[in-house]
Amino acid sequence: MAEIKNNSKEDVHFIFLKWLVIVLSVVMVLGFLFLVSILSVKIYKFNTTSPTVTKSSVQDVLISTGKIESVTVNDNLLTIVVKVDANNLEVFVIDTKDGLLINQYYVKQKKSLYNE
Repeated sequence: MAEIKNNSKEDVHFIFLKWLVIVLSVVMVLGFLFLVSILSVKIYKFNTTSPTVTKSSVQDVLISTGKIESVTVNDNLLTIVVKVDANNLEVFVIDTKDGLLINQYYVKQKKSLYNE
């Protein structure tokens, strides 16, 4: 009789362990699938977002005082070249759609023996 009780206790432990392994395996697989689906959605949204131009809070463009050498408009870009003094130029590149200053260059001219 003792042998029968002993076998039934072991069977209960094995059944419990079997169900525990099944439940934990299902939870792991579902968690993995959830993680993969969330990451794939994030990657898809990251790849499809268009790069936006960061708009600065100040949209006033201050052009230095000096002689304006040239003003050109190409592909919605306004380029202004200002001669600040004898050896320095400033170049401003402005987007005509938004009115934002895209870039500003400072150019220092050097004297050449051939240009005199």
